Amino acid sequence: MQLKTVTALCCLSLYLSACSIFVPGGPWPSDLPPRQYFVDYYQASPDNHEYQEQDEYLNWVRVFYQGNALSPGWHLLTEELLFESEAARHEEYSLKMANLGRQISAEWAKGNEVRLIDTRCASIWRDALIEAIERDDLDNYIARFENDVNAILGRELDKEEISRERYYEVEEFDFL
Repeated sequence: MQLKTVTALCCLSLYLSACSIFVPGGPWPSDLPPRQYFVDYYQASPDNHEYQEQDEYLNWVRVFYQGNALSPGWHLLTEELLFESEAARHEEYSLKMANLGRQISAEWAKGNEVRLIDTRCASIWRDALIEAIERDDLDNYIARFENDVNAILGRELDKEEISRERYYEVEEFDFL
């Protein structure tokens, strides 16, 4: 009897955790770019329609911004950048992050089969942004970041070319 209870509790915990990955529907959050921007982007991408319904696409946009159990989301990342940067640059950085967020989320939210920006790219960009903050190298990094996002969306750069080393040298640890 006790094993059944433990198993049931484990299954319930896993189920609830999985549910937290997705953001439920409902009214469009006011802290996101206008819903119509993403509806228009979805409509302009007919190659995605066979893989994903519009509501699923819009939910993934929400996840990008608001985060989930696996990732903190774009809003939190932007807040961290602003917290760590000088106040005189907040407006400039807010605008750049808002623009990048719209561009990345609109493409990232598409189905895996057709999107030009995937979770691996977003993770690399997030990690490199954190490193740029630590190195006090935001201007340099954001310029490269913007160029790469635009190049991917313009099909001048493939998502597979995005790597951590593209932005910062990865230190290797020698374990003896």
